[in-house]
Amino acid sequence: MASEKGSHFFNFSSLDKNRSNGYCKLCHKNYKDRNGGYSNFIKHLKRIHPLEYERISSSDSACLSEETNVVTDDRGTTDTTTNKSRQNEFALSITKNFIIKCGLPLNIVEHAGFRDFLKDCHLKYEPVSSKKLKNAVIPSLKSNVLKKIHETINNTYDLTLTIDVWSDRRCRSYLGITYHVIDEKMVPQAYLIDFTRFKSPHTGENILHLTEDVLNRFNTKEKVFKIITDNASSMVKAYKFGLFADEEHGVLEYQTDPTSSTNSPSDNYDDDIQLDNFEVIDVKYPNNVEDYQGLPTYRLSCFLHSLQLCVRDGIQNATQISKVLNKCRMLSKVSHKSNKMADLLDQLN
Repeated sequence: MASEKGSHFFNFSSLDKNRSNGYCKLCHKNYKDRNGGYSNFIKHLKRIHPLEYERISSSDSACLSEETNVVTDDRGTTDTTTNKSRQNEFALSITKNFIIKCGLPLNIVEHAGFRDFLKDCHLKYEPVSSKKLKNAVIPSLKSNVLKKIHETINNTYDLTLTIDVWSDRRCRSYLGITYHVIDEKMVPQAYLIDFTRFKSPHTGENILHLTEDVLNRFNTKEKVFKIITDNASSMVKAYKFGLFADEEHGVLEYQTDPTSSTNSPSDNYDDDIQLDNFEVIDVKYPNNVEDYQGLPTYRLSCFLHSLQLCVRDGIQNATQISKVLNKCRMLSKVSHKSNKMADLLDQLN
């Protein structure tokens, strides 16, 4: 035992019920430690009296353990299981709340500064590799999210789709498809069901085929009520003669050209409208949801995108505004190239 080996070099005495004193016979100094523990005394021998320390460690190194209490195998197994579960929670939280929500790269978990930070937060943190996050944690999160999306879709009668094409900085295109539903609490929910690589050519036929593959995978083709896209010609063509075409009802026969300057027939009656002739009535809707099943499904243009195009065309036609905007652009370019101009702009702000 450590107490028996240490008694050759220390005179032990009790200070109180929690602490004990050890008087070193070699250097005649007092050292303190908790009752039942001899780590401070052993460290003193190792640091100040290395020869005596080697003599007792060579005879029985087990007697120099810092803890005298023996941990049973059952408790060791439980501690190991608990620690492993805790490490898995750390990896899950880092992936979900740090990397995904903050949009950070996976290799940040291998950065020395990040690992030192987590060591300060939790001493028992075990570093995780980006390979583990990529091959184990993220697929598990994806499986849970897909399960939740499937459950929501199965309990929904009508779905609205938004579809758009994106390009990254390397000019690689992607097609994003999002479901929009209203849950049982009447709260709008949006689910990004796919964000897939979309190689050229970006024709209407390719957009249609890619959309059909996603809808068939989720088994929701019959539930789609409306589909929202931008005003690109490929988007209009994709859903006008394909997935949601309904020529019998003539839903898509009336399409207005946003660049056309011709007034519609309804514009001629604006001057004849008198607000005093309007009467508020109580509109009653049928209680049966099946009454809406016969309504045709069709594509709608994104309102924000259409509004943006209108504003752009309006600014281009207004020569005064265009001149002011061009001056602002030139001033912005100069401020990025001239330190003197940048300092002047800072003073104006």
